[in-house]
Amino acid sequence: MKILAWNKPANNEAKIVCLGLFDGFHLGHLKLINRLMEIKTKQHLTTLFFTMSQSVTDFLHQTDTKLLDNKSKQQTAAKLEFDYYLEVPLTSEFMNLSAQQFLTILKERFHVVKIVIGSDFRFGKNREGDFNQIITFFGQENVYLITRQDDAFSSTKIRNLLLNHDLPAANKLLYEDYHLRGKVKPGKQIGRTINFPTANMYLPQKVILPYGVYITQTWAQGNLYPSMTSYRLFEGKEVVETYLLDVDLNLYNQEIIVYFKKYLRENIKINNLTELVDLLEQDLVDTLAFFANKA
Repeated sequence: MKILAWNKPANNEAKIVCLGLFDGFHLGHLKLINRLMEIKTKQHLTTLFFTMSQSVTDFLHQTDTKLLDNKSKQQTAAKLEFDYYLEVPLTSEFMNLSAQQFLTILKERFHVVKIVIGSDFRFGKNREGDFNQIITFFGQENVYLITRQDDAFSSTKIRNLLLNHDLPAANKLLYEDYHLRGKVKPGKQIGRTINFPTANMYLPQKVILPYGVYITQTWAQGNLYPSMTSYRLFEGKEVVETYLLDVDLNLYNQEIIVYFKKYLRENIKINNLTELVDLLEQDLVDTLAFFANKA
């Protein structure tokens, strides 16, 4: 899969594109992508995956409610065998493009000839563009609408499930389980003194996942390990602390991916290390039971 840039012309291969934020790659997105691949095969076109770096809401409010980080989104598009990938950095300049300007760029700069789109996608300044405007521009025979039957697969529903601690239900609707990725950085190393060493990631801002303690699986050094994870605000920093079961790895400055499986409990203020050990030992019992039941 080749990566394209919004401000650079692409080659002149005729392309079929899907348009959307594609946050989380839920089952509704996969329905749209499957339709695109069917058309591609029948009409011998190359495929273009179009997305944006963040939602308009996150851009305006300086929040991060993504279900999927941008690197994971790009990797998923590659797994789905797209030929080209285009992620547009969301800026005021891009948001001020008219619907006509946006469609013209797709056609002239990226040689898009056909479009597959969800019924709720809007584009252009003030969300002025919709499916009907795309038909007018590209022609009825070149536009394919994928309608949403209900809210069963919406990103909003998945966010609400996460906010209500229902990770199993949220993960069933996602292409991959909800996860966070980042490089491991040194912490205070208190966990190492009580036989619960953690791999710590520091996030730039709060994510949609509620604070708390979770059963997780962690991808590290090419393997997937059972783990348990605390996500909390500590000393003004968004910290993800993960204890990998039955393995002691040096992960500093290495990227890991933490997949969240089940919510265990809220973060509890402790008064001493003895209380912390008691909590972690119970978390470990619950985590081991979870994976034993999955075996």
